Amino acid sequence: MKPLVYLFCLSAACCATVAAQSTPQMSRLYAYEVPSDSAAEFFDVQQDTAAIYKANKAPYPRLCWTSLAGPQMLYMLVPISGLDKLTEQTWLSQQGEEMPRRARFSRLARAGASGTIKITTSVPDLTWDDTPGGAPDAFGIVRVTIAKPGKVADYTALLKEVSQTYKKMGKAKSFYVNRVAFGGNVYEFHTYTGYSSLADIQNTDAFRKAMGRRSTKPTSRSWER
Repeated sequence: MKPLVYLFCLSAACCATVAAQSTPQMSRLYAYEVPSDSAAEFFDVQQDTAAIYKANKAPYPRLCWTSLAGPQMLYMLVPISGLDKLTEQTWLSQQGEEMPRRARFSRLARAGASGTIKITTSVPDLTWDDTPGGAPDAFGIVRVTIAKPGKVADYTALLKEVSQTYKKMGKAKSFYVNRVAFGGNVYEFHTYTGYSSLADIQNTDAFRKAMGRRSTKPTSRSWER
């Protein structure tokens, strides 16, 4: 089966970053498929939400990507400080007066975007970020892979080699690995490779050559939507 590869264009207007704070290792990952006839309304609400994060000095960053190919998608990553926060109100739901909050939720409902929420944990040993100030990269590739039971250690060892290879090639600006903890398959891994431009994204042949070898024992399976 072919690998599942999502190509994202970072939507800066929908992002809000926080400087000089450590980001928790756990996040909510939202994935929305946006109907074309209501995309404008949906993304207007996302921009308004980003403004709330910035104006009210949110404790953690909120990052959003939109897909460059295939269905119109929005992916949003919002860190949370721990498992005990999963049942509590989100930071956003506590900002502003009740009427504006209801109006925002109503606008989202009218947009009709269907979505999923997964809780992921980062894998710090495989992660690096050379972007100045930790600012979001303009473009990125996200791969979603499911490791085989009993092969997680082998797969993470391979991911470490992949991480080091991207860093050695010098084009990528960041590399992040997250694993699903709740709301999905716990063997599911999300790897994000960030770039400053589309021209910097390496093709598969160049990457394989840089790796110097290919694994002969399958440790995971990937798929394409």
